[in-house]
Parts: sequence; structure tokens; C-alpha cells
Amino acid sequence: MHLDAFLPDARTPWDFAAAAHLWRRAGFGAPLDTVEATLALGPAEAAHALVRGPAKDAALDDLESIYPSVLGLGGPDPIRAWLVARMLRSGHQLREKVALFWHGHFATSIAKVRDEGFMARQYRLFLDGGLGRFGDLLGKVARDPAMIRWLDNETNRKGHPNENYARELFELFTLGPGHYSEQDIQEAARAFTGWTILRDAFHFAAPLHDEGEKAVFGRRGAFGGDDILRLALEQKACGNFLAGKLLRFFVAPEPPPDAIEEFGALLRGNGYDLSASLETLFASRLFFDPAHRRTLIKSPLEFLVGGARCLAIAPDASALVPLLREMGQDLLAPPNVKGWPGHRDWINTATWMTRVNAARELTKGATGLGAERALRSLLGEVPGDGAGRALLAADASPAERAHALLCLPESHLS
Repeated sequence: MHLDAFLPDARTPWDFAAAAHLWRRAGFGAPLDTVEATLALGPAEAAHALVRGPAKDAALDDLESIYPSVLGLGGPDPIRAWLVARMLRSGHQLREKVALFWHGHFATSIAKVRDEGFMARQYRLFLDGGLGRFGDLLGKVARDPAMIRWLDNETNRKGHPNENYARELFELFTLGPGHYSEQDIQEAARAFTGWTILRDAFHFAAPLHDEGEKAVFGRRGAFGGDDILRLALEQKACGNFLAGKLLRFFVAPEPPPDAIEEFGALLRGNGYDLSASLETLFASRLFFDPAHRRTLIKSPLEFLVGGARCLAIAPDASALVPLLREMGQDLLAPPNVKGWPGHRDWINTATWMTRVNAARELTKGATGLGAERALRSLLGEVPGDGAGRALLAADASPAERAHALLCLPESHLS
């Protein structure tokens, strides 16, 4: 079975490369000393530690202390910089990585919401509840002012239902295409009438709510919004849809269909508990299969944040925001309701040069990290030949070497 515990052997040892793989996928990468400490734990304990996170995270305390001031600066870029700083510095890397996953899953953009406070609050939902139960997060997102505005539920009222939220709830958030009917959408939209915003917060406007009987997924009742969320979670398609998205994000661009079925069953069986499910995944045969390593193209955030963490560079997070925008990943502004396409869409002839130039800006702050240590930290191993090995003998400054390392094809693969 794909989710059976990973048992190291001669073909797939628990070695530095495996521990580095865990950090790249369950986080944004880690410096060499951190990977070596993880290696000492063993795969099951390492997976548990990454899911649980550190007991104390001083860097996060510092960032939380300035959060009100960041909101007071106005505009989305200070919030973007604060989020990037979390990714760079937080000890609980999985929390940051999972929040980014949910940001793409519940893709909402400030381009239409036009309220940076709403967008910041939505991202906080992903940070604070992203590793909890999916049903709980789904209920909070359904009441989130940014989502209500993004999918026009402010105009959803009795007698004049707006179907935008109900459609995306089924197609993009829970079930995927082909697992619901147009009637299901129409009836579900009626259940969300009256879910609106008042004084910048969720408000249930009872006079605008349709209390009549609805028929959804073959069930009948005077359903409200929470009933529709529950019915969606009960569908087998929900577990498989979410499993497929998680596996494509954390494991492989085309995960085996039976692995999706198996992970979907696990999600449904444990009540969509993300922490428990991901801990099983990160300690599994599927996750550590050599065939799945270096198969995902890094997003701009994974590339820059991971490069900084692995090479012990401490960039100004605000300086990374415009670089990320140029590379096609502007936080708080996914391109559409489907989020960022990802994987192969991240790199083409135009974006490659943008990545190279962004790497040069990032590595201006590189210091004297030893060449072999830098190469091993970034790639998980020291290649026996080729460009990576040639860099070890090159006469170059730390910044030049770091930039060259980030231009290696392997550095763009997770």
C-alpha cells in the first residue's frame, strides 16, 4: 500500500538526501545543520516533528508583535512582506507551506476584494487552522468576508440567488467537476442566501435567507449553508478531490490513481484531520519513493524562500515581494478562481530569465558558506560530476557561487 510506513533499505536509505527531501516538500528547505538534526530522528519521528512544529518559535513571536503595525501601513505589499518573512524565519515550516496550499485552493484576490484587511484575515485562517480539520476550515472560509465578496455572496438573497459561491464550493473547493449537477448548484445557492457582510464581519441576514426546502445530492430538507458544507464533505468525491490536490502539491505532479484513492480514504476516515493525514503521508513509502523526488517544479516562493533558507541568506522580505510578482506569484492575488496553475507553468523561456535575475538579487547577501556545504544543503547531495561538482572547484565569491548554484536546473526542482 502506498501509505505504508517507509522502511529504509539499500535502494531507499534514510540518508541526508531523504531528510532534505522531507524539508523541501513539508517546508521550503532547511540549512544543513537542521537537515542533519532531522536525519538523526528517523523518518517517522521526523515526520511527527515537522507536523507538530517547535514548542517555541521566537522568530514568530517577533513577527506577531509587529503584525498590527503592518496592517496599519496600508496597501497589500507590507502584508505580503510579512507573510514572506514568516516563510523565511518560522520554525514551523509546514504551517507556512500548508497555508500557501490553502491560499491557492481557496484562491481569492485583492484585485476584486479591494480590502487588504479582509485578505490578511483570510490568510490568517489558513495559518491558524490549515493543519486542523478541513470541515472546520471550510466553514470559516464560507463565512470569511474576503470570500463572500470574491464570489459575490453579498448579492445572494431570497428570490434572487447568486450561484457563484455554490458553484466554486463544489467545483474547486470540495468535489471537482462531474460530481454535482446544475440543480445541486442552484439549490445550494439558495441555502447560502443571507450570508453577507456587515461592519466588516460575517452577518447572517435572516430576512434575506430562503428557508424553503432544497434538494441537493438526492437529499431533501430546509437546508442552510452549514448543511450544504456537511453534505459536500460526506461525498466520496470530496476525499479523493482533496487527496489529489494535496498529493500533487506535496508528492508528485501525477500521483498514482490508487494512491489518490488510498489517501482519500484516509482523509475521510479520520474526519479530514490534516495534521494526522499529512503525518502519515510524510512517513510513507509513497512520499520517499525515489521516483517522486525532484519531480515538482518549485514555485517562485519555494525557489526564493528555499534558496535563502538553504544557503543561510537573510534577505529583506520586502525586497522579495516585487521579485515574486515579476516571477508570477503575487501573494494575495492569485490569477483566477483556480489559483496558480503551478508545476510546468512556472517555467518557460521568459520566466527562466526572471528566475535567474531574481536569484542574483537574492544572493547579493550571500556570505562565506562553504561550497560543498552550500551545494549539499541546496541539493540534498553533492553531485559526482557535472556543473554542480565544477562549482566546488570554481574560483568565485560567495555571492557568485550562490547565484550559480541557484541557476542549476536541480535547484528549480523539489
